[in-house]
Amino acid sequence: MIAHSTLRQITGNADPVRDTDAEGVHQMRVGLRRLRAAISLFADILPRASTARIKAELKWLTGELAPAREIDVFLTESILPITGHGVPRRGAGAIRKRFSRQRTAAFGRARDAVMSARYRRLLIDVIEWIETGRPRANDAHNDDCTIAAYAAQMLDRRIRKARKQGRRLNDLEPMQRHKLRIRIKKIRYAVDFFESLYDDRDRKELADLSDRLKQIQSALGSLNDFMAHRELATEAALTAPPAHRRAQAFASGVIVGQEREAADGLMQDAAKQLHRLHRLRAVPNERA
Repeated sequence: MIAHSTLRQITGNADPVRDTDAEGVHQMRVGLRRLRAAISLFADILPRASTARIKAELKWLTGELAPAREIDVFLTESILPITGHGVPRRGAGAIRKRFSRQRTAAFGRARDAVMSARYRRLLIDVIEWIETGRPRANDAHNDDCTIAAYAAQMLDRRIRKARKQGRRLNDLEPMQRHKLRIRIKKIRYAVDFFESLYDDRDRKELADLSDRLKQIQSALGSLNDFMAHRELATEAALTAPPAHRRAQAFASGVIVGQEREAADGLMQDAAKQLHRLHRLRAVPNERA
């Protein structure tokens, strides 16, 4: 059920991606991340060989879509807002044109991936994997563990690890923060996957947890975007043609400076929500 729901999200956005629609690219990436998260959450019972092949192809498609999303966010959220805010028109125009061209190329790459035979084979392979895959033999989970118990154990373990890592958020390197963000994202997807196992009276607790996880994910995601934007802006400044180099360098510096200023608030928001992150008191319905 979980895998089918993620596959519907992936395939349901194929036409928008072919039409180079930014929201379609984003939603397909979300579907891919949800399926990859589900594979990670159930890693100890899924068949290894067939799952490894699926994971590799999902990672390929995610990589083909990633530049389109990254450059689109950089262009719309960082470059376009600086126009008319003290940035020389020539510099703002030059950096906007540069990344508009890159955006067009990146969306073309995403479209080509979804129109390829490899993408079509991936869909068939995923459906086959869902329908024919069986839990690994001789696994303790197969014999005496209900999905409710499995969900409770998984969520408890992952929340404890995230809380522990979050206590030293300010000391984490960017790559460590990135890994924590992925951990938070997987917990949030797991809460969504297992919501139907909980009684109605317990779903408020789940909703509160999901909202907190979303805030942490958003803050850490923006911090991660800032790191990527800094690299893009720096490269743009260093490789700009001589006629626009100084103006484009100025525009790049404004972008990096604004995002660096915003980073402090995001760190505080993430740290506050991580401090409030709690393990679930509610237990899934054992009749599931």
